[in-house]
Amino acid sequence: MVYSCICFLVMEFLSGLLSCSLWPLLCTSLDKRYNYIRKLKEFKKILQNELERLKSRGNDINDELNRGRLQQGKNPKKEVILWLEDLQKLVNAIESMDTEYGNGMCLRGLCPNYYSRLKQSKRIEKLISDVKCLLENGQFSDDLFAASLPENQDSLPATNIHGSTAERKRDEILRCIRDPEVSKIGVYGMGGVGKTTIMTNIHNQLKETREFDIVIWVTVSSSFNLEKLQDMIAKQLGCDLSSSLDEISRATVLHAAFRRRRNFLIIFDDIWNKVSLQDVGIPEPNRENSSKIVWTTRSIRVCNSMESQREIKVEGLFNEEAWRLFKDKIGSEDVISPEIEPPIAKEVAEECGGLPLALITVGRALRKTYQLEVWRSALQELRSSSTDHIEGMEEEVFRRLKFSYNRLSNDKLRECFLYCALYPEDGDIDVDELIKHWMAEGLIVEVGSWETEKDKGHAILKELKDACMIESAHNYCVKMHDLIRDLAIIITREQPRFMVKAGLRLKESPKEEEWAESLERVSLMDNDIERLHGQPNCPRLLTLFLQNSFLNNISHTFFKHMHNLRVLNLSQTDIVSLPDVLSDLINLHALFFQSCRHLKCLPSLAKLHKLRVLDLKHAPLEEVPHGLENLVKLRYLDISHGYSLRSFPSGILSKFTNLENLLMSKSGWRWPYSNEDDKDKATVAEIIRLENLTMLSAGFSDVMSFNSYSKSGRWKRLKNSNLGIGGCGDFGQHTMRLVGCDFKNVSGVMLPSITQSLEINRCHAMEWIEEGGEIGFPNLHQLELNSLLNFRGLCKQKTQQEALRNLSVLNISFCDQLKWLIPFDLLQNNLQNLNVIDVMRCNGMKEIISCDTGLVTIILPKLERLSMSELPVLTSVCPGKLVCDSLYVIKVVNCPNLKKLPFSIDKVPTALWKIEGTKEWWNILEWDDSHLKQLLPLSEIH
Repeated sequence: MVYSCICFLVMEFLSGLLSCSLWPLLCTSLDKRYNYIRKLKEFKKILQNELERLKSRGNDINDELNRGRLQQGKNPKKEVILWLEDLQKLVNAIESMDTEYGNGMCLRGLCPNYYSRLKQSKRIEKLISDVKCLLENGQFSDDLFAASLPENQDSLPATNIHGSTAERKRDEILRCIRDPEVSKIGVYGMGGVGKTTIMTNIHNQLKETREFDIVIWVTVSSSFNLEKLQDMIAKQLGCDLSSSLDEISRATVLHAAFRRRRNFLIIFDDIWNKVSLQDVGIPEPNRENSSKIVWTTRSIRVCNSMESQREIKVEGLFNEEAWRLFKDKIGSEDVISPEIEPPIAKEVAEECGGLPLALITVGRALRKTYQLEVWRSALQELRSSSTDHIEGMEEEVFRRLKFSYNRLSNDKLRECFLYCALYPEDGDIDVDELIKHWMAEGLIVEVGSWETEKDKGHAILKELKDACMIESAHNYCVKMHDLIRDLAIIITREQPRFMVKAGLRLKESPKEEEWAESLERVSLMDNDIERLHGQPNCPRLLTLFLQNSFLNNISHTFFKHMHNLRVLNLSQTDIVSLPDVLSDLINLHALFFQSCRHLKCLPSLAKLHKLRVLDLKHAPLEEVPHGLENLVKLRYLDISHGYSLRSFPSGILSKFTNLENLLMSKSGWRWPYSNEDDKDKATVAEIIRLENLTMLSAGFSDVMSFNSYSKSGRWKRLKNSNLGIGGCGDFGQHTMRLVGCDFKNVSGVMLPSITQSLEINRCHAMEWIEEGGEIGFPNLHQLELNSLLNFRGLCKQKTQQEALRNLSVLNISFCDQLKWLIPFDLLQNNLQNLNVIDVMRCNGMKEIISCDTGLVTIILPKLERLSMSELPVLTSVCPGKLVCDSLYVIKVVNCPNLKKLPFSIDKVPTALWKIEGTKEWWNILEWDDSHLKQLLPLSEIH
């Protein structure tokens, strides 16, 4: 060892002599280098200790960064990232020393290890210094993390909003978002209507205004995946979910990240099913955290399941807006030549039904197309639901729309949807008629009562409306959007299963080869076809629509191969007679002959044992159809408004144990109490025996017959009724009509307590509704008195409390002996729900409301309409002032002696919109206060 050291020092000494002539320096250098060699182990130990300290500090910092990143969504400062990088470099350098300085010979093969040890010792000393320096720099005095969270301010690519309709929807949604009381908003509408376009514009606008700490957009779509959804949200929040192994822990991290935000807005685009905020990790938005969630969907059911506080439906563009968008897409104005624009181009645009997606797609397909023939071809394709040659329609439009169809919950619902396509384009579909057809076809399974199945039909309609597959229309109808109907027809052409030629004004029936064997449903309704001929081979046909046409003749072979037919609708046709082969359609469930005004008789129905519905409303039958008694499964029979029925044979109704709806008002037949004069005629007893009846419309021959029915209590089972003595009127909600009866008051008539509407007509002996003050009628809403020549008033004596308490409409006409309509005591106690008073042509009427005590204040809190016409001696509405803030309209026609209105300057009806009358009458009115005239709005009648 000593020898080696001496050799090494000698060599160093000689080297020093060659390089330096100063001996003191030489001695100092030799001493220093000797210390490096001697302290190598000590340096190694120091380095190891410092390295451990450095690694521990690095681990602590990494742990803190991970906690901040995962639990609080924080990002490290750049200087921290650089420090960690320097740490790793230094660790790598130290750990590589053993490889660099092994146990081999020293330089030149002399004095093994000592030269290497000297170099290593110097290197370690430097590394010790570097480690200490890095440790000192790693004592970060402030936070390890950046001061702010990710800005998340990237905008989405967005197209412009087209039309004021969409702009109004955008503004409405923005108002809801900014409403502190609203936290969840559902935006719904059919596919392609522009929901996403509106919401992307709102997203970008709110990004710019920075009203929310963070705005997040997530496209959900039908292939919903919770983990994928969490990842998309985490990315925008700046969270790392890689260390969270299950959905719950991932949700916990996201929830904490949201809670660190001041507030947030999340937009879920294209939701098909409920998204659980808790499962995702989204805090419930509310007024306290000022956060919002908005989603777009094609189904309002999703809005309900997500518990939206506002639902906003996005609908198509109006015609002019659609036209502007369409013109923009087809190119320059010179495309629209005079011969194209009025008859063709606008019609093409209209066929898109205001759907922006379709307008854009069709417009682009016809962009800069100048040939009239191409435009005509496109129009024909759109009208015939065949758009194979319009570029983009299948992929861009119908593919998206069909996705909604595929997402309907079951096959029955899809069939009910397709059934709606049998009706003409743009036509309203009567809801009751549609549900009857569904029931007859078996699309609604017989599960109980008629009412139960109707309720199921309404539930199906609601589901289709909620999914934006059909729309509500006026007068209790629904309709299909043009392109949705086109989709349905395209779907049914695949086999083909449907042949739909409804509303095309065809003059000739389809050729026999068009009647494919695979057809299940055919609609030729709303055409000008007069004759059906041939022998179509359609063994699978279930439904045949022929209604609303000029059809007057059907060949005797036409139905020969339609033995599976379930529904046949010939309503509103000119048919006079039907071929005898109709009697062989033994699978028929429903026959509709409504408003066949030339139809006097039918072939025998004896074989139609499966028939459930027979509708002969407005058909002038003189006798009931032959074989009617064999229809033991009949549930719905309507022979009303025919006026010509001379009799109803005894024993038929007793066979109808399943009958639930019997409609015979204005049929010409009135049910007698007995059949002593003709044993073959049915009596009221047969109606009484119908245990399952829930809807009845019938006229009774006299009071005895009606009271017999009323005593039976069968009316208690009725969901709706239209009854009458001497005849009955149009159907209403529990209506009763007394016509031509010979009584002074109605006390002898056992009116059911369910009666809501009472009409008394041409009962000339009648003087009072009730003489003894016992007016009941607790459920009566409407009372109509007409042509009662001796009628004097509602009640002769003071009435009981709460008589007529629910009456809302009072109509009086042609009652010349009536001088005072409503006595004050009756009004004060009972008639506070009056909504309409209409008095016409009562020549003796002096006052509408009378009071024996003189001037009083009359309060009618719910009165909206007061009409007085042709009352020549009327002098006053009431003795005093009338207070009725709900009064909307007053009408005065030919009441020359009515010279004062019952209002004071401080009690002018706040809702009063107009007073209808002549200028001459207005000018003769007397006023307690001249200013009152200026406050009342005259609408002059000429």
